[in-house]
Amino acid sequence: MRLLHYHPNAMEASREAPKLGLVMSISVQINDSQKIVTITIIGSFDFSLFNDFRAAYSDLSEVYNIYIIDMQMVEYLDSAALGMLLSMRNAIDTESEIQLKGANDFIKNILMISRFDKRFNIQ
Repeated sequence: MRLLHYHPNAMEASREAPKLGLVMSISVQINDSQKIVTITIIGSFDFSLFNDFRAAYSDLSEVYNIYIIDMQMVEYLDSAALGMLLSMRNAIDTESEIQLKGANDFIKNILMISRFDKRFNIQ
């Protein structure tokens, strides 16, 4: 497994999040042998992450079978984040699966009301 894209505050954010309030960062891990990409989001998933989120999947040099969006540490998500996920779905090969994992109940409810379960594997 390798870390491809690293937002400089990702490690510090995970330690300091309770003290700082909303901290936002994205990290990308690639498992080449299993053809899996994991994009971890920390803090608020909103328009401020637009460029970093798009780069996390569009800057990859190959197509992967599974893209996991790890949302365990997402505290807030807005309509821009929903749009970014839909843009990702449209940009990624239709044969590739996108899994939205670890969202809290509130965020999971937003995803279900928005019918994201029709286009993503929500876990």
